[in-house]
Amino acid sequence: LHHIVHKYDNLVDWTVFSQATTPGWGYLIGGSNNGHLNDKVSFDDYVRPFPEGRDSFFVINSASQFPRAAQLNRHGIIVQGLPEEGSEMCPKQGADGWTDWWFLPDHPHLKSGDM
Repeated sequence: LHHIVHKYDNLVDWTVFSQATTPGWGYLIGGSNNGHLNDKVSFDDYVRPFPEGRDSFFVINSASQFPRAAQLNRHGIIVQGLPEEGSEMCPKQGADGWTDWWFLPDHPHLKSGDM
């Protein structure tokens, strides 16, 4: 975020910021293959400039409540192959496209003090 704020006027028209590993599907607690991509979304979707004329590409996969540290997830980040999933910003089925709120006291972020 610091880079974006301080270099905003010098960024090219389409700029992609990514985590250090190649993004892939899913979110597995404690797994090294956590790519954080929703089902039916690939990293190529993010690097293709101006998809369908839009000025950004953003898929919301989770939401958190603080300071409670509760979270909910989009179904497509935890289950592959759901026919209703796609690359829209939010699930097509609205609230039914999300898990219930959950809390995991031994979540790695809580244990490390990141939350």
